[in-house]
Amino acid sequence: MDYQLNFKLKLFIMRNFTLLFVAMLFASLSFAQNAPINFETGGFGASWTWTVFENDSNPPVAIVANPSSSGINTSATVAKFTALATGQPWAGCESLHGTTNLGTFTLDTSNNLIKIKVFKPVISDVGIKLVSDSGWALPEIKVANTLINQWEELTFDFSNHTNPPAGQGAYDQIVVFPDFNLAGRGQTNICYFDDITFNASAQVPTGPTTAAPTPPALAASNVISIFSNAFTNLANTDFNPSWGQSTIVTQTTVQSDDILKYASFNYQGTQFASAINASGMDYLHVDVWTADAVNPNIFCISTGPVEKSYTLTLTPNQWNSFDIPLSAFSSMVNMGDIIQFKFDGGTGSETIFLDNIYFYIAPPVWPTAAAPAPPVRNPAYYISVFSDSYNSLAGTDFNPSWGQSTIVSFPHIQNDTMIKYETFNYQGAQFAAPINASNMDFLHVDMWTADATAVNIFCISTGPVESSYSFTITPNQWVSYEIPMSSFTGVDLADVIQFKFDGGTGTQTIFLDNLYFYVDDTGIGEGVSKDDLLFFPNPVVAGQTVEFSAEVAEFKLFDLSGKLLLQQDSKSLSTTNLSSGMYLIELMDKDGNTTSKKLLVK
Repeated sequence: MDYQLNFKLKLFIMRNFTLLFVAMLFASLSFAQNAPINFETGGFGASWTWTVFENDSNPPVAIVANPSSSGINTSATVAKFTALATGQPWAGCESLHGTTNLGTFTLDTSNNLIKIKVFKPVISDVGIKLVSDSGWALPEIKVANTLINQWEELTFDFSNHTNPPAGQGAYDQIVVFPDFNLAGRGQTNICYFDDITFNASAQVPTGPTTAAPTPPALAASNVISIFSNAFTNLANTDFNPSWGQSTIVTQTTVQSDDILKYASFNYQGTQFASAINASGMDYLHVDVWTADAVNPNIFCISTGPVEKSYTLTLTPNQWNSFDIPLSAFSSMVNMGDIIQFKFDGGTGSETIFLDNIYFYIAPPVWPTAAAPAPPVRNPAYYISVFSDSYNSLAGTDFNPSWGQSTIVSFPHIQNDTMIKYETFNYQGAQFAAPINASNMDFLHVDMWTADATAVNIFCISTGPVESSYSFTITPNQWVSYEIPMSSFTGVDLADVIQFKFDGGTGTQTIFLDNLYFYVDDTGIGEGVSKDDLLFFPNPVVAGQTVEFSAEVAEFKLFDLSGKLLLQQDSKSLSTTNLSSGMYLIELMDKDGNTTSKKLLVK
């Protein structure tokens, strides 16, 4: 009897354990996230149902060939979203609920950072929203792209988003807004997106780990310092007057350097013990570090009060140095009667760090204005190494260790970033990948110097093989140099790997800006108008990308037998899968006009 009871008890336990195991198995199978979303055959996304909404006629999401398989995205296929001019600003697309598309998942520390690669013709917000199977959702997170007509990866931090409350199910749908523009679209934009990944939160720095840059040596009579270890500061400044702000002001130290910390930043004032007469000064300097604030403003305030702001365009997680011409304030503010500073632009959640706040008279080795802005150019007609005006090459090392005495920094003048070579003897620039400038006509450089008397620029190709060009110097002003590519004799212009500047003795200072190769669009090739349909480079090395001018609406690629190899509506052609030889490209403009040109692949 005891044996039978014991056997039945074991059988009961085994059956219930089996049911529990099966239930757990089904639960684990149903709680699965299908990622990354890469739109590749055999991957996730390409076979999903993407529903388009609020986009007028709602043209469907298309899975198409990568419009530019160079750079950070070399995948074969991507998603194409046509944001119609007549669509709503928040037009987008969404996956299906359920397990056949994204599947269910939970936001946690290992799964709350979403990244997406985008290729867009305009700067606008990209939005991502997560929705549960019951329809419950929090507002979308929006991040703007900063590049056009090239791939860029955007990061969306969902660490502050909660999971759906009990009874509202689990997240199982992703919504993408490729061109979210509340100001209105005004035109139809073709946007591509790819490689949606779900990641652990990055370790975001909470503050600077290095001191702010040390200010230059300035005579005491040439500086009025509010806060800096480098100078004697004005006495009795109140860095935390009670103006009703949420900002919490403290002072901290990094590498023995004192800095101001504004936590919970919305706005913050500074009250001087007596009015400052800065009418004889040239600039206001400030160093700013932040991980999360976006372009705060600094105000100079004179009696009245009368105030004028200047926007600080910040790069996160590094010290940003600003030298602000006092002319930015003097149109409204009495610079002989400065009674206060104010910073604003926060929402109450950001943190900024400040150092080296002082007025000064510029020493003679500094320009007083930004370099001339380059003309607007079609991206197909330039290759930019350094310029705020153009999309520049990524990954350039502007300070390789070549044994030079030169000190490299990147100051701002009138919100324009420049390259500064101090104690200049020579200095290199190493490109992340060789530049094919064989179809370019000129190399443009802007240079300013007060004391250099001989400066040369070298183009260097693999070997190394180098050739130089000597600048004719006019001191104390920006000089723009248009250097014919024919000047660099012997250099393989399809394989430019480095720049080098020399001619200094280790005591001079030069400033550089707007380093770019370009096609002379006043006559692009013999018998070619700048309004013609164009592409470059040609010849092209197999594996490189051929760029088309913006007017190209569609192209077809044929071999010389007339066989159609490729037909796309993108503005570039990847030659990765092309063999060496001659091809024929048929280009069609927006009005339907076509022209044919030969392309040589080497």
